[in-house]
Amino acid sequence: MPAPASLRRSLGLQVLLPRAGVVVIWLALNQWVSLPVPLVFVLMAADGLFLLWQARIFQHSADAHVRSTGAMAPVWGGYLVLLFAGFAAVTLWWDAQLIARAKEEPVYAEQRRQAREALYRLTVSNDGRALIFAGEITFGLTRRIEQMILQHPGLQRITLTSPGGLIAEARGAARLIREQGFSTRAEGLCASACTLMFAAGLRRSLGGNGQLGFHSYALQFESGLPQINLEKEQEKDRAFLLQQGVSAEFANRVFAIPHREIWIPDATALRIGGVVTE
Repeated sequence: MPAPASLRRSLGLQVLLPRAGVVVIWLALNQWVSLPVPLVFVLMAADGLFLLWQARIFQHSADAHVRSTGAMAPVWGGYLVLLFAGFAAVTLWWDAQLIARAKEEPVYAEQRRQAREALYRLTVSNDGRALIFAGEITFGLTRRIEQMILQHPGLQRITLTSPGGLIAEARGAARLIREQGFSTRAEGLCASACTLMFAAGLRRSLGGNGQLGFHSYALQFESGLPQINLEKEQEKDRAFLLQQGVSAEFANRVFAIPHREIWIPDATALRIGGVVTE
């Protein structure tokens, strides 16, 4: 026996058509509108209440249908439709809150960039002539320096205060310093990889609290990267120091210092060794 019209109307007009409209609205919001996270949760709660109301309305129609006909097949079909409607709603809610959070929070690469840049400060002096670097030499520093050079064409020197960091980034920064003909100045302790950046300067000097700290290299992760030959890497930078006017005796001593120690020569030794030029 066919189901009475009241059950069909309840399922079609009170469940299927309204849910289809809600699905279209959610899809449109997720595609074209940037919603704040709190508003997304408000809409999710409202849609959830609406879905419960629809289920309650259908329940009344289903009870009347069973009492009048005794047929359960259309009722179970309606319950299955409600189940799929609930699943679709939860999926759309999940997508909406993920999209809202993604728009509010930086993507992973941007988060990593911000975390790395938090390890150092790179600013320009008031007169626009000096680039001031303080902090750890980490991924992305070379690109940041290059951007600053493009934005501030009047730069003539770079001041350095750093405990060191990644040799590869220090080499990149040193290349930029050398290409630009910048002078370098150690305002505080410029140690380890920072000394490569210092040595790249056309003219090199120490500030009132300036010091240079040297030692040999070590792998950041001692258990990995067996393809890296530390002796060859050190020889590359020894050759660079010699090109910059550092004496062979001084360069040899730099890489004889164990990496867990640090050698801080005085100003006289730095001048004699050709490291400081002014």
